[in-house]
Formats: sequence, structure tokens, C-alpha cells
Amino acid sequence: KVIIEPHRHPGVFVVRGGKEDGIATRNLTPGESVYGEKRISVDETVKNDDGTSSTTKVEYRMWNPFRSKLCAAIAGGADDIYMRPGSRVLYLGGASGTSVSHVADVVGPTGYVYAVEFSSRSGRDLISMASKRTNVVPIVEDARQPARYRMIVPMVDVIFADVAQPDQARIVAMNANWFLKVGGGILI
Repeated sequence: KVIIEPHRHPGVFVVRGGKEDGIATRNLTPGESVYGEKRISVDETVKNDDGTSSTTKVEYRMWNPFRSKLCAAIAGGADDIYMRPGSRVLYLGGASGTSVSHVADVVGPTGYVYAVEFSSRSGRDLISMASKRTNVVPIVEDARQPARYRMIVPMVDVIFADVAQPDQARIVAMNANWFLKVGGGILI
């Protein structure tokens, strides 16, 4: 029997049972796999206002810490990931969108992920993934030029940077000047 428990980071879940424990996110698009990840469906019972209860199927997507730096940080005990349901996230270095899709699950239908990717090849995969997830805004642009996407990205709660560049700190600082709310978080 598989048991799903909320993680201390809202929007992230711990899967216990089965072959091994793991980290998962609630699938924003049930029935859809983004990159062939394992999916788990469980019955959740919800109490209704009239005292009755109803059971619904909820699908979770396993999140591999060996394929995602953010998941590795969560598994490693990061104090705060600065994102939760409803958050606005600027994701620099979105690549093909595998980790971006999990962040989209974390922030849920009321949050947004603005994913910036420079490579047009990876950008195509990112756009394809975003076509099924309405809370992802794909931006195929150079993260060194935040002025180029200033009309698309609002002030955000957190900037997550996964850009393999020697001037990564400078790239994050420029984007923070443009887009990070006062008191917002940065994950590098």
C-alpha cells in the first residue's frame, strides 16, 4: 500500500511504501506524463459540507532528485524553497521543462512559472510541455537580457536559477533587479 503525505514544503509530497520512499508532486494534468516519470494514483476521501464524504482519484508524479537540482535540494533538507501553491516563479534555465513541470505542479493552478530558456532546441520542448500546463509561460530568450522579456514577466516571489554559465550570479542579480519582489527568495 502506498501512502502519500504532505512534505513540509507546501505543494510537495512524500510517497511511502512501494519499493522505496520518494518525493512527488500532485499532477496538474492527470493522465499526462511529461518525461516518462512514474505516476501514482490514489483514492482521496474528502468530507463534504453536508457531512457525507466522497472519494476522488488523485494522481501524483514521482520527482527524481538525481534528475532535478530543486528536488535534490528538497531531499537534502533545504530550509525553504520559497515557492508554494499560488507563487509566481521565474525559472532561469528551463531547458526542456522536466523540472519546470514539477514546479508548475507545486505552484498549482493559482500560481505561475515563467520559464526562460536560451536554446531554441530545448525551448521547443519547453513550449510543447507548456501547451498542456496553462500556468507555465515559456520564454525562449537569453537570461542575460531580462529587458527583452520585461513585458511578459511580472514581479515574482522566487527566482530559481539553473543556468550553466560562469556569470550565473550576475545573471540572477540582473533578473532580481527587474523582477524579484521585496522579501522574495533566490535559489541557485
